[in-house]
Order: sequence, then structure tokens, then C-alpha cells
Amino acid sequence: MAWGTGCRHQVLATACTALVVEGDTAETEGEAMGNKARTVTRTGWWIDPHSFEPGDPPELLAAATDTDRPVENPHF
Repeated sequence: MAWGTGCRHQVLATACTALVVEGDTAETEGEAMGNKARTVTRTGWWIDPHSFEPGDPPELLAAATDTDRPVENPHF
């Protein structure tokens, strides 16, 4: 689980930097992406695709299924 948390942090930090800080995505859209990311609690979802590109998370989060969002886990 710790590895998944680290992967999620790295993916989201990279995406936020590329899309919001260096790109033209609004800060509110970046915040919405973070909120959606918190619902994806299946650790494997964050670990499996080892090669996220900085702009991928919004599209990938939209494609996440109910099995990727089994429960809200505040510790993940």
C-alpha cells in the first residue's frame, strides 16, 4: 500500500506540474483531478501503469472503473 501511495503522489505531482504550473489547465481543474484521484483506491491501479505520461491522469482517471474505486480509504 505504501508503494501505491508513493506512485499516486508521484503521478499526481508530475501531472499537476505539467498541466497546471507549466501548462494552461486551470487550478480548479487540477484540484478536481486530485479529488477524482482520491476515489481510486485500488493500489494496483497506481502501480500497474508504470509509464504514466504527465498529461495522462485526467483521461485515465475518467476511464477508471468501479473496481478501481471500491471504497473511500483516507489512509491511501
